[in-house]
Amino acid sequence: MKTTTEQSGKVIWLASYPKSGNTWYRAFLTALFSEGKIHINDLATDGIFSSRLFFNCYTDIESTDLYDWEVKSMISDVFQFAFKNLDELKMIKVHDAYAYNVKGNPIIPGEITKAAIYFIRNPLDVAGSFANHLDSNMQHAIDLMNSADGGLAIQSGNLNLNNQFHQHMSTWSRHVKSWLSVRDFPVHIVRYEDMLNFPFETFRESVEFAGLKYSDDAIRRAIEASSFDKLRNQEQEKGFNEKLKSNNSFFRKGTKDNWKVELTELEIELIKKEHGNTMRLFKYI
Repeated sequence: MKTTTEQSGKVIWLASYPKSGNTWYRAFLTALFSEGKIHINDLATDGIFSSRLFFNCYTDIESTDLYDWEVKSMISDVFQFAFKNLDELKMIKVHDAYAYNVKGNPIIPGEITKAAIYFIRNPLDVAGSFANHLDSNMQHAIDLMNSADGGLAIQSGNLNLNNQFHQHMSTWSRHVKSWLSVRDFPVHIVRYEDMLNFPFETFRESVEFAGLKYSDDAIRRAIEASSFDKLRNQEQEKGFNEKLKSNNSFFRKGTKDNWKVELTELEIELIKKEHGNTMRLFKYI
């Protein structure tokens, strides 16, 4: 495994299965970069890997006419072209599994990459948050987490009309394993539960991994400024542009072990049966 000091790229991917702490961490970075100032609709990171707008800015192609496999065969080259001469670090969110296109090449371009930070959360808790995010019932969220074809912004028919391209995630376990298997650049694992239980140690370790130079006091201030309660209060006051229109709220509870009161015994077994081995690896069982 390479270390960040061996990588010449300037992109750090903030990777996760949905509802695993990615947005919380981006809010923390915003506070870190701006001495504690946060506006949740203006986070100081650099967008999402699946952005159609970014893709369109660097190509002369009408992307709505492309199939997903065509997008995935081009998107690595688009990012390499856009970021080949970067002088500053870019932090980009990604929900896609680490996968390969029809040419057999990774969709995440290693040449421009410094590292990735991968956020993982107990899938039993992901289920409830994911159902809320999708404005769906629990069974639908679990079915998606257990599906090899699971994803977001799925292409409809021959038209690719969403603001974001299709994000193929596969099952929760396969998503985790795909990012654990990366060999082109270093990947730092952050457990959501450690962000809750050991915030200073967890956030500081990730900051040091990314090669960012901030004092312990600055990190503590950023953690306080990006507390879940403060993010939720901002959403209630100002709304959040990353929330689905049909959804009541993006920032829901921000705690752990909600599954104990939210899931039925059958739902718990459906998740454990599919993901038990990976859950054991990260001490969720």
